[in-house]
Amino acid sequence: MIHPSRKQVLPIILFTSIVVVSLLFASGTGKDAFSNRDRRITSPMFYKAIVEAVKKTDEYYYKEIDRKKMYEGAIRGALAALEDPYTFYLPEREQKREKEDLYHSKFGGLGIQIYVDKGFIKISRPLPDSPAIKAGLQAGDYIVEVDDVKIDIGGPLGQTLNDVIDILRGRVGTKVKIKVQRRGLREQFEVTLTREEILPKSVQTEMLEDRIGYIKIFSFTGRTNAEFKSAITELQEKGLSALILDLRDNAGGLLEQANYVVDAFISEGPIVSTRGRGHRFSQEYPAHSGLLCPPDIPLVVMVNDYSASGSEIVAGAIKDTGRGVLVGTDTFGKGLVQQRFPLKNGGGSISLTISEYFTPSGAAIHDRSITPHVVVENQTTEVVHVDRSIKNFVENWIEEKEKSAGETPTEADFAALEEELPDLVASLGQEFLANLKRSVQPKARKIFNVNLGIYKLVDLPNDKQLVEAIRILNEGEVEGILAATSTASKSVN
Repeated sequence: MIHPSRKQVLPIILFTSIVVVSLLFASGTGKDAFSNRDRRITSPMFYKAIVEAVKKTDEYYYKEIDRKKMYEGAIRGALAALEDPYTFYLPEREQKREKEDLYHSKFGGLGIQIYVDKGFIKISRPLPDSPAIKAGLQAGDYIVEVDDVKIDIGGPLGQTLNDVIDILRGRVGTKVKIKVQRRGLREQFEVTLTREEILPKSVQTEMLEDRIGYIKIFSFTGRTNAEFKSAITELQEKGLSALILDLRDNAGGLLEQANYVVDAFISEGPIVSTRGRGHRFSQEYPAHSGLLCPPDIPLVVMVNDYSASGSEIVAGAIKDTGRGVLVGTDTFGKGLVQQRFPLKNGGGSISLTISEYFTPSGAAIHDRSITPHVVVENQTTEVVHVDRSIKNFVENWIEEKEKSAGETPTEADFAALEEELPDLVASLGQEFLANLKRSVQPKARKIFNVNLGIYKLVDLPNDKQLVEAIRILNEGEVEGILAATSTASKSVN
């Protein structure tokens, strides 16, 4: 992690999420004057113009205005002029959420994974040992009210998912009342829960057959290093013989945490380097001796087009140093580093791109991506209405099953649903038949699991990329693939 001299900064961030563009008027030393034909326009003149514009709007606009929103809009507009989607303004609420989710990776909450469905909040999974589990909440439950506030996402009041998250979270030990609509029940019911400290995991692990360890990193948060070390240790205690590191759909996070993960596999040379406008944000991050995962453990790293930033630091270092084989599809291609700078006046902070990063070989990633050694597409792209049809079919089947049987289906009931899938395939038309036969079952399984809270870290029957990674390790092909790649690279040069 970079340690600049200014105190009011937050750790360096590497993200790929598309964010609201924003802006800030800040005068730089010796750069507070702008030429405009025959007269000089200074920064103070711009400040006064903004204040005057807000004042006149407040006085003459036909509706009441929110002055704070207008000033925040001015900050957003200034940053948007840079045409950098990763440079933006974070209001206080989003800054607080980011600290909870990214830096600290803990908050006071109920322990539920939620998403928006039909204007309400739907529970996809209550976390183990959470307040939600203790209160009897289930996957598929709709939250229709929170503390007597009706949930209407996208309704006339402009309520958003983040608004609901804000009222669900709170100080540990405080209570929150929610009203629930459960499938198969006519009447809604209320539940009062006590918030507890929730520690969302960024790393999960599982031992596969033949002592092949599998580690999935969802994002690089403030606790990733500790969780990753724990996962490696757990697998080693079970006799780890080979390792798969899954970075698919990992959009990034904290630079130092991605650096720690690479350091577990590489003992010398640079891991990543950053170059900014000046020396202040230009730095090289070296590997250290004392490997957590020794070189005699064959390694496969899985990536896809949503593996970005921090994931690309890991993938790029592993590929450049020849420590492991990359399997999957080309990565996202986001090689810029951001840092948060809190604003003393007005609250919130700004995210500024401060540098670009480079892999150990000196290769730039931004707008280029990393190509894996072994390219494997997971599945073909389908038309959107096909996915919607599958979703509706599965959810309607679950509801009908609950009404007729008087109980919620279990995982064993998927076999009964699967028997009816040919009817769905036929209804979607001959035009899509070839692709649908391959895709309907895994998509239906995924929707079925989400609605019933069935969570599987590994889904081999529907994961061609993972199957290929396992095959490469079982057949001892890692060294051969790396040798072939090295030879090809030398012949090109």
